Amino acid sequence: MNYVNFNNAGSSKSFNSVDEAINNYLLIEKKYGGYLAEFIYKKKINRFYKSLAKLIKCNENEVSFLQNSTIAWNLFLNSIKISKNDNVIILDNEYGSNFIYFKKNSINIRISKLKKDGSVCIKDLESKIDENTVAICVCHIASQCGDIIEVEKIGRSIKQKNPKALFIVDACQSLGQVNINVKKIKCDVLVGSGRKYLRGPRGTGFIYVNSNVLNFVCPNILDLKNSKIVQDKIKIVKSKIFENFEYSPALKLGLTEAIDCINKKSIQKIELDIRKKSSYLRFKLKKYNKIKFYENTKLLSGINTFNIEGINSEQIYNYLIKKRILSSITKKETCEFYFKKNKIKSLNRISIHSYNTFYEIDYLIKCLIDLIQK
Repeated sequence: MNYVNFNNAGSSKSFNSVDEAINNYLLIEKKYGGYLAEFIYKKKINRFYKSLAKLIKCNENEVSFLQNSTIAWNLFLNSIKISKNDNVIILDNEYGSNFIYFKKNSINIRISKLKKDGSVCIKDLESKIDENTVAICVCHIASQCGDIIEVEKIGRSIKQKNPKALFIVDACQSLGQVNINVKKIKCDVLVGSGRKYLRGPRGTGFIYVNSNVLNFVCPNILDLKNSKIVQDKIKIVKSKIFENFEYSPALKLGLTEAIDCINKKSIQKIELDIRKKSSYLRFKLKKYNKIKFYENTKLLSGINTFNIEGINSEQIYNYLIKKRILSSITKKETCEFYFKKNKIKSLNRISIHSYNTFYEIDYLIKCLIDLIQK
């Protein structure tokens, strides 16, 4: 029996065609060299923009291919001016790596608290927004909790309260399992990762920046790909603004193939299937009082976090590994606010994707029941 991957929020099992696309390109690169191989594959490589634009409903020139979402997050925030009098608002589910950026740069942060049921408290959020609010940053689905945050509701509220404030969405855990329309969300910026629910290769990610925002963005890293010198002055190229000359064509092709597969399968069908499987997992374990899930079933995604009474997270993780089940542990470093609020030190995380079968879920359920009854 192979390992069953229930750590899709970490790194999903890639589509077979993704591996083939990468391997085929590397063979061509080995034969013709890096530059000629890139020229031969130019049309296929550039299909990335069309594929991603279709998935998140934006214009092709509004997205840049990058190594990962952390790079995307830092590149964008470093490209805008944030003064001492300005403030940035985050929710109390903010990802630890994102939070580090604000601390490192001594940015004035305001924290809006989610309700006890995981839903957004618009009243509290709006009370934090003022004329000095530069940006509101939101994790669509947090790494440590699978509740789907109501980003459309947040977007409408922000644009009514302060239209100049930027709405920045971290879609790392939602892209590939939730239908995303950047125009409906009204977000100005959205970052994503390839290795998670998109089922693409590691070392890939992207950033979407609304065309209206591109006019006042100035990337920290410039080269001949995203800028040029005109009459002794630097002119920034507004299309694919955060890309530089050097990148991995093979990985870009792999991510493109993954996005194409998601588009063909229909993200709406994938979303319904994942939610159905998460609900099934919880229903089957409902009568076992020792196991506690932390998500709101009305906001359910593929990410399911839990504790088992009397058994620590490490023991559960190691037990599942012995049973050839991949899962993960999420700790307070992931989001100190969340763990402090819930008075917990760590959680086990089962993240289900559409390719996971009910047979695999039944096997997981049996293993967890056996562990509880020991």
